[in-house]
Amino acid sequence: MADEKRNELLGDMIARRNVVAGIAATMGAMMFGGRWAYAAAPTPQDRQDLTRIEDYFNGITTMQARFLQLSPNGRTAEGNLFIARPGRMRFEYDPPIPYLLVADGSQVVFYDKELDTPTYVPISATPLEFLLGQKVSLSGNVTVTNVERRPGIIRITLVQTKSPKDGQVIITFTERPIEVKKWAIVDSKGTTVEVAIFDPRLGVNLDPKLFKFENKKIENNSNRSAN
Repeated sequence: MADEKRNELLGDMIARRNVVAGIAATMGAMMFGGRWAYAAAPTPQDRQDLTRIEDYFNGITTMQARFLQLSPNGRTAEGNLFIARPGRMRFEYDPPIPYLLVADGSQVVFYDKELDTPTYVPISATPLEFLLGQKVSLSGNVTVTNVERRPGIIRITLVQTKSPKDGQVIITFTERPIEVKKWAIVDSKGTTVEVAIFDPRLGVNLDPKLFKFENKKIENNSNRSAN
């Protein structure tokens, strides 16, 4: 029984890490800098819609929204998303998911509340740099392989230009106005992680403290050392 419980907890931890990794990778993969790269020549309508999508993202200074994520094993996770461009983002998961992801303008912090173990990565070393930069643009670093239209919906599919077989990102927008509704990241094995955005609010006043990670354990140790 102990082994079964341990395996169940391990499975939950792996699933949770996949949830967070999926969101971070997908959000970052949405935006890169440069010019468009197509598998086939874009139509005038494609160009127009992609320009509108770029304008939409570049028009975002702050955003607050709810998100719902579906992992491959069927588990769901919910939480709050905060963005303050340039450079700052926060993914805050609802309990019992113990993870927090914060970009403070220079680094990205992934924090496991259960283990009290933060991991720090320079924002320049993550795809989030492009989403949170001064200027967001679809670029030569990715290839737009498809632009699909359905009544009221635009869906674009992206792959990394240098490694298209690593997977793809599919982003769905409402057509008028342009607004991101959901995205999916599909890895090289066909595993899909989906994220839906609800009730996005733009131009809201956000507390700067949302984008500052404070680890009380580290702070307490530092204070004891100073004394």
